Amino acid sequence: MAKPSLTKLKLTQKNPVKIITFNEQEIEVKQYISMNEKLNLITSVLNLAADENKFYNPGKVDMYFALKVIDYYTNLSITDKQKEDSVKLYDLFISSGFYTEVYNAIPKDEIEYVYVIMKETVEQIYKYNNSAYGILDSLQTDYNGLDMDIQKLMTGIANKEDIELVNEVVSKLG
Repeated sequence: MAKPSLTKLKLTQKNPVKIITFNEQEIEVKQYISMNEKLNLITSVLNLAADENKFYNPGKVDMYFALKVIDYYTNLSITDKQKEDSVKLYDLFISSGFYTEVYNAIPKDEIEYVYVIMKETVEQIYKYNNSAYGILDSLQTDYNGLDMDIQKLMTGIANKEDIELVNEVVSKLG
């Protein structure tokens, strides 16, 4: 049997929308977003939820996930001023039941796929950060701009700051 051609399948991307009514307002809820949008949603959540030590507080991850789901999957208009206080906006969406309505309007396999990929990405980031490559990358970032020339280090080893630097590097390596 001959292989059918992709062009002969005449595939078209469907962008179905479900209308929900919340407090007498009709809200469009997308049933599918493109992979690019999914990746942007996940990246946005992780960038917002990470602290300076690349720690992802689970509460922040869930909060920003909820906010980004509303942003990416609905046509709800939210002003920049309203977006300034993410915690207040999240509490409003959760306590009013609006987020639950939106979440339940998205097909289960669609929303769970995005959530699982996001959680797996966090796990992979932690695995990388705790790997030899991640530790070396962290050291490079921490000490970027320092000249780690061994000859300079040897000539300055009597300097207290250099000894402390060596101790810090060794302690980070475990």
